[in-house]
Amino acid sequence: MLLTTKNGETMNRLFKTELVKIVDAFSNKAECLNYMAALLSESGCLSFPDRFLAAVKGREEIMSTGIGRGIAIPHARDLTVSCLRIAVCMIKQALDFNSVDSEPVRLVFMIAVPQSSNQDYMKILRSLSEFLRREDNRETLLNAISERDLYEKVQQLEDKIRPQLGV
Repeated sequence: MLLTTKNGETMNRLFKTELVKIVDAFSNKAECLNYMAALLSESGCLSFPDRFLAAVKGREEIMSTGIGRGIAIPHARDLTVSCLRIAVCMIKQALDFNSVDSEPVRLVFMIAVPQSSNQDYMKILRSLSEFLRREDNRETLLNAISERDLYEKVQQLEDKIRPQLGV
């Protein structure tokens, strides 16, 4: 589905059903990142998934995107990304992500950002972080009973993010 910004530009939905998953467990952080990059690649927004994944892992080496409170937001801005898109994964068995608070992660939001989308990228990161800072918002997502339920809940999150993007 396309949305129109105030200045008439069209923009795809940030979250798509095939990018919202509930997974029992990952053996490690790298497996999680590989899985999520593959989802984004299958959605058609990555022309060179290995390059995007390398950019995400490079960022992780500098500093973990595990922001605390059971949340991680791995992300990269790269020339190989054709559209701004977010993959979401709820992990039933919490995963060590080297988070800033040393707590394991249950919700991962991987953001793929085109090289030209710097302002929207920063707004989305800020809005997502602010939304997830609230315990009731995190609990709402973590209480999803199916992938469809989780997708509907992240669509509500997108509705809160969109005004920040001028949509």
